[in-house]
Amino acid sequence: MSPPKVDPRVAKRRAQVRADATRRRRRRLTTVAGIVVVVGALVGLLVSPVMAVKRVQVSGAEHTSVASLLVATGLEHRGAPMISLDRFALAQRAERLPWIEHAEVTRKWPNTVRIRVTERTALGVIGVPNGVAVVDGTGRVLATVKTPPDHTYAITLAPGDKVPGPGQTVKPAVLGAVRILAALSKGLAAQVESVHRLAGSPPTYELTLHGPVTVRLGEATGVQDKLAAAEAVLAAQHAPGTVIDVRVPQSPAVTHTKP
Repeated sequence: MSPPKVDPRVAKRRAQVRADATRRRRRRLTTVAGIVVVVGALVGLLVSPVMAVKRVQVSGAEHTSVASLLVATGLEHRGAPMISLDRFALAQRAERLPWIEHAEVTRKWPNTVRIRVTERTALGVIGVPNGVAVVDGTGRVLATVKTPPDHTYAITLAPGDKVPGPGQTVKPAVLGAVRILAALSKGLAAQVESVHRLAGSPPTYELTLHGPVTVRLGEATGVQDKLAAAEAVLAAQHAPGTVIDVRVPQSPAVTHTKP
């Protein structure tokens, strides 16, 4: 039996369909190939020297040198591909530096990395050989310098207390003194000269104010209440040598010693 005859018009239509399908496949292949070429070119461009780190801009650093920031982040050597930079990891490395509280790293294409930092605020100073150790309100040691920075308070330690190096935090007994300073109201802070960590355990503390006036705080607990009680007593004028005992803040006691 001979195969059935196909209408020439049907055969022609089938041929057109097959041709159209072939053209569509070719167009898809051409498009995919073009995309691959473009992506490859872009990847090659991103990892090429054209898109490498050539400049690093630093802002917000007053006590931290640009050189130390570059070393901490590994950006002292230029040439790393911009695309490969882990901005968050670089920021974390910068924040390990003693003065840096927060760092933000951004890219400015094609060749610039920006590092914006917020530095810590010096609060107190502790005497160490050849100078003073500067600490912030968290007890972090920021630096060792010859002379105390402006607007800082002296912290006197008890015998045996140690001061760690820059970037580390002081021990709990010393941290109590730092927290007392950090809790001062603006009015009381203007009168304070120093805070003392007294010998003994548990650690106890005293403030020395202009006058001189001594504020006995006892342990570093209920600090806000104790400081508020001291400030209330100080609202009245006191002679030099006044001692204000606020270890029980609800019942502050006032005595006098020879100045």
